[in-house]
Amino acid sequence: MSESSSRAIILDTSGRELDTIRQKLEEREYTEILALAWPEATKVLHNGGSGLAVVPIDVGDDTGIGRIEEMKRMRPEIPIIATGPAPIPDLILRAIRAGAIEFLVRPVQPTELAQALERIRFKTGLDRSYGKCIAVYTAKGGMGGTTLAVNTAFALARSEAERRVALVDLVVMGGDVRIFLDMKPERTIKDLAEEIDSLSRHELVRYLHPLEEGVYVCADPNLPDEGELLTGRRIVSVLRRLTQEFAYTVVDCEHTLNERTLAVLDFADEIVLITHLTLPAVRGLQRTLDVFARLNYPPEKVSIVVNRHGSKGDLTLSDLEKVLERPVTATIPNDYKATIDAAARGLPIYQSAPKSKIASALDRLAANLKPSSDGGKAANGDHGSHGKGSGLFRRKTEA
Repeated sequence: MSESSSRAIILDTSGRELDTIRQKLEEREYTEILALAWPEATKVLHNGGSGLAVVPIDVGDDTGIGRIEEMKRMRPEIPIIATGPAPIPDLILRAIRAGAIEFLVRPVQPTELAQALERIRFKTGLDRSYGKCIAVYTAKGGMGGTTLAVNTAFALARSEAERRVALVDLVVMGGDVRIFLDMKPERTIKDLAEEIDSLSRHELVRYLHPLEEGVYVCADPNLPDEGELLTGRRIVSVLRRLTQEFAYTVVDCEHTLNERTLAVLDFADEIVLITHLTLPAVRGLQRTLDVFARLNYPPEKVSIVVNRHGSKGDLTLSDLEKVLERPVTATIPNDYKATIDAAARGLPIYQSAPKSKIASALDRLAANLKPSSDGGKAANGDHGSHGKGSGLFRRKTEA
């Protein structure tokens, strides 16, 4: 946050309610929280603005509404939360028309305030940049998707100092990330999705399993029926939060284009689409690319990766590129021993076989996935390609 966007003004509020609001603002990294009367608030706005204002309004008294209007005239960009005595439709409508972005009932409840602050962050951006979301997808199991997702996450985390990477296991029926990394998570994506709207950034991390190199795992559900409760909307809510807090979010997707998978693919900045050089794998790849074209995914969103390159196949790499009429982004050599040894030891390949060709290839893949010099960021909460209206899931949910 910039200096002004980390400042919050709480107007004409005191006592326990002030303490509640102040606590939640501190959790959201507002470093300067000012409880002011109206004359002092106008001076602050004249001198440099603020990243947020909380303004009380009342029935039969236009003072609060007038102050919201004046704040918006002075600082059109400032997000304002109006607080009122009851959820009265006419009062809420007047507050919104005056310029408020949220309305909360007094006394303000911590959970409701936390949810409102998160909505404001996504609506306005509040000078927060977004990390890159990478979806790893295979049309069927056994293609090495989890191996690439896990090891790509670690490669990205090692690629630059102070990078943090979230690794999400969205294979809700039999996800293998926890097995590959020999971990027993206390919480899963089901738990995170249920609480995502009310968590501060510090609370969010507690729902993830931390590993070396700055990788944090969001584990698959403990039971298959728990995964079935996860909707596409809830998954997108989780990914939005993770991309705000992590430089990269890598998602190991299910092997079917269901609602959850489509939600992830729509949202992702880049899709790693895995294939082998066998006829069945290439036919599946072509069908998937046809679906992506109908979903209006731009070609540059999809990176084609040939896994287990060098093993006996039906085609050559050149044959594949001619069939697809596009280049392959990366090849990962066939190294069964290094892959199995790493999984058996619960380690990423770079730790179990640091000098192997597959470890080097995974590092090169991660380098290809890193954003360009502009950072690959999207402003004003419009994250990546999902904000452009492409994708079946987005069209279905916004119809």
